[in-house]
Amino acid sequence: MQEDFEIIEIKNDLMVLKAQRQEGCNTCASKATCGTGVLSSFFAGFSVFKKPLQKGVKEGDVITLEISSKELFFRAFQLYLMPLLALFVGAILSSQLFPANDVIQTLMGLAAFALSLVFLKVYLK
Repeated sequence: MQEDFEIIEIKNDLMVLKAQRQEGCNTCASKATCGTGVLSSFFAGFSVFKKPLQKGVKEGDVITLEISSKELFFRAFQLYLMPLLALFVGAILSSQLFPANDVIQTLMGLAAFALSLVFLKVYLK
């Protein structure tokens, strides 16, 4: 998968890149009532992130980066399945610790879910 990015800033040995997020359903007539269309309107805009500086580039240049299918699958696993697994593992572990309290089991599952999201945000950029 290839994507074009604009270099908006160069700091030390890092490039700050901006990528325009693409909506999957720009042309669909059901965009207003479809779940994917509604969600895409909430997350429209652009993404900004840092990558190591490549030789010969300057601010304002547009570069193309590629991600392998294997890496894309691994990142999708991290972003979608890891929080879901954390939710179930947290609930199962708390059911062993607190077998008679459903509220605590639910809260522990949600806490594990939230912690996995924080982990992904902080450590897996």
